[in-house]
Amino acid sequence: MTKKIQLSLFVSLSLLFLYGCAPYEYTGKREMRGVWIATVANIDWPASRNQTTEQKINDLKQELDKLKDAGINAVFFQVRTECDALYESDYEPWSYWLTGKQGEAPSPYFDPLKIVIEEAHKRGMELHAWLNPYRAVKKVGDYPASPDHIAVTFPSWILTFNDYKMLDPGLPAVRNYIKLVVGDIVRKYDVDGIHFDDYFYPYSPKVSSEDSLTYALYNNGINNVDDWRRYNINTMIAQVNDTIKQVKPWIKFGVSPFGIVENKYAGTSGFNSYSILYCDPLTWIKDKTVDYIVPQLYWEMEHEKAPYSKLLPWWASVSGDVHLYVGLYSSRLASPRYEKEKDEIDRQIKLNRETANVSGHIFFSSKSITSNAFKDFSVRLKNELHSHPALPPVMAWQNFVVPAAPLKMNAVYSGGKVKLTWEQTDKKDVSGYIIYRFSADEEINLNNSSKIVGVIPGADSAEYTEDLKGATGEFNYIISAYNRLYQESKKGLSLKIKISG
Repeated sequence: MTKKIQLSLFVSLSLLFLYGCAPYEYTGKREMRGVWIATVANIDWPASRNQTTEQKINDLKQELDKLKDAGINAVFFQVRTECDALYESDYEPWSYWLTGKQGEAPSPYFDPLKIVIEEAHKRGMELHAWLNPYRAVKKVGDYPASPDHIAVTFPSWILTFNDYKMLDPGLPAVRNYIKLVVGDIVRKYDVDGIHFDDYFYPYSPKVSSEDSLTYALYNNGINNVDDWRRYNINTMIAQVNDTIKQVKPWIKFGVSPFGIVENKYAGTSGFNSYSILYCDPLTWIKDKTVDYIVPQLYWEMEHEKAPYSKLLPWWASVSGDVHLYVGLYSSRLASPRYEKEKDEIDRQIKLNRETANVSGHIFFSSKSITSNAFKDFSVRLKNELHSHPALPPVMAWQNFVVPAAPLKMNAVYSGGKVKLTWEQTDKKDVSGYIIYRFSADEEINLNNSSKIVGVIPGADSAEYTEDLKGATGEFNYIISAYNRLYQESKKGLSLKIKISG
């Protein structure tokens, strides 16, 4: 063995020792890669309530650019933080977190939800409107309430816990109100999904007698108050789902509950959300009143009380036909200040991909990808964990017309670049196009995401350019159209091109 070969082998083995394995590559074509953009307390956006309209819009666009670059394909944008609105609502006042004064519209005027939908769709990302269903006042005294706020106009609808106020889930009028708010959004906005977070009954203090009068009036013959509280939440979830499907049946509805339902299920010893928050996701799954579930599994793989390695397979075993996406606490586990395993998030994502019935992940929150402090994490996403594109998973129960395939494609090679053009005479139900490239001797496998070279949003898109400088040989390009649910045309158009050196 020559010294040169020995040195090369030593370097290869050293790199293998340092990094544990060869570079990780995932080629699955369908995977939810989402992120929560939190607006409450200005966690992610806007950076300041005092920014100008222009600054807020530019920041939002830049944030979406960074998320797209990291391989994110769905954004969960918080539009209702505490019975307020970051959109033009027919029922609730403008959010304090947007303008610095609850009830005051942006000036110069803009509609954050309208803009984020348009900008996300331009980048080929889904946009889910994220609402907190019950929280009315996060902390009493933080700022003056608008005279139009529900806690002012309907104080009898409010339960108070120290300095926290929430809508009373036991009141039929409250359920109707939440339906009105959701219906207003789905009628007016081109959202891809409606999303609820985990705030139902309070974390602390636990509800005790605050809703006793409501229970006396509206117990529906349910003798156990705990069962009644879960009934309230379950009924609201079912009614919201019905409202969405009646207006726009293609809109997805999902909830992100606390990661532990009851400790008996996965051998955990943490917070019991079933008996404190009255959160009952197993009923939502059984009754199919949600399209997807996002349990917040915010702990380490081998956490003492709530190990991810136990919770994930349990959730996968009970998710049934409902899509299971996993909520990951990237803002803590991927933080440069995190002192435990630095690849914790990486290991969790890899376990997700090895576990049946897991359809993706959602990061909390956006700043873990867009902030310069998390640069290493965004680079790992771009170059390793999300190195190839992925389309959102298809929900088989959502009926939508599959678009027609493009009818004609042309390719021109010049200056080291291939320019593809195509025609789509039937643009109905088309939301964009997927471009695949294979070598002439490769098997055509459209489920291999490493062969996707472009996901082009927009029915009117008609060209794509790829730099192939230095490449030689014969290549096979395939193009298909997809609809708003990312269902592809039945047959992709194929074209071969030969490049000479």
